[in-house]
Order: sequence, then structure tokens, then C-alpha cells
Amino acid sequence: MEILVVEDDLNIQRLVRETLEADGHRVRATADGNEAARWIDGQVFEAAVLDVMVPGRSGFELCALLRANQEIPILMLTALGELTDKRYGFTAGADDYITKPFDPEELVFRLHAVARRYQKAVVPVIRFGDVTIDKRSQQLTIGTTCLTIPRREFDLLHQLASFPGRVFSREELIEHVWGLDFMGDDRTIDVHIKRLRSRLEGTDAIEIRTVRGLGYRLETQS
Repeated sequence: MEILVVEDDLNIQRLVRETLEADGHRVRATADGNEAARWIDGQVFEAAVLDVMVPGRSGFELCALLRANQEIPILMLTALGELTDKRYGFTAGADDYITKPFDPEELVFRLHAVARRYQKAVVPVIRFGDVTIDKRSQQLTIGTTCLTIPRREFDLLHQLASFPGRVFSREELIEHVWGLDFMGDDRTIDVHIKRLRSRLEGTDAIEIRTVRGLGYRLETQS
């Protein structure tokens, strides 16, 4: 993969670069957020590792900029471990957090895990146990029961199911499902989630979980 790395600690930047290159990836690295923003504007990346506190555009801003243009795995690499900072990152569109200091192997494992979620997203038919979510027909099947559900509900379920385990904020889900021009209340998401949970009561294969203070994620049966 072509991976963007933004880290102003040059020792850590070198460690991240060498770790990712050893894993077979191509890396473009910078210590400056403004330079990274210019690269994002003119280049397509396949993944990104972003430090939160860098000169120029912050990691949060770069994450949001990437999300506005590309659907790629994004890891936030930071010394900040507070819930508030994680909330900002997830709201901006981050897939996962790694707190410094970190084991290089953990970086690789987490990147692979997030990348697998994105690989699943391109499949038009998503299956978990007895649940089938068919993007082509816009139908949800649980066991032998086929349900045609309202489009917004289906799109919301498909978005969550495309990235199992990933936390989506209400703002992200509104952007993905309703679009940036949505003028309603973000509690609309809560209403649709409640309806989806009711429809999924007949299966143990998947469950939509609330992540307090952050948003929602879809969990699958182990």
C-alpha cells in the first residue's frame, strides 16, 4: 500500500517508515501538517498514520481532510490517551488509535486489521452467520426471512456492517448516509439505530453496540 505518515518526532517517523517498509509498503513521510495537506490534495493514498500534534494542520484536520476525499484506513499515532482526544479522532474519521510509546509489531497488526475491514467493504453482499445484507437488491435477510427495509435504514446498516468493529460517530453516519446537506437533528441516527436493533432481534450473528461518548459500532459473533 501507499501510506502517508505524518509525525514530527523524526526518530518515531523513521521507526514507523522502516516498520511499514519492512512490511512491504511504500511510505511518504513528513513532519509538517501543511505539507501533508498539499500531498492529500494531489495524491491518492491507500492508508495513513497520523500524529495528532504536528506543526501546521493537526492530525485531526488531516484525518478529516482525508475522509472528505478518500475511504482509506487511518490510524492516529499519539502520546495523548485521553477519551476527549480519542473522541476528536473518531469524529474526524479515524479507524483506530495507537498511543506512544508503541511496539512496531502492534502498528503492523492494527494496520492489517483495519485494512481487512476496508477490503470487506467492496463486497456487494455482506454475510455474518444467518444474516445477509445485499447492497444490490437493498434487502436484509435473516435466516429464511427476507426484509425490504427503508433505504436510510438499509444504508445505515450497510455502512456499519462494511466496517465491523469500527466506531462511527453520529456525525460520520449522517455524512455517509444522509450527506453533508442534512439539516435535521443528529438524534435521527438514534431513532434509526433503534429500529434496526428491533429488526435484528431474530439473530445473534450481529449486534449494533453503543460506544458511550463516541457513537456506534457493529459487532459480530465470535
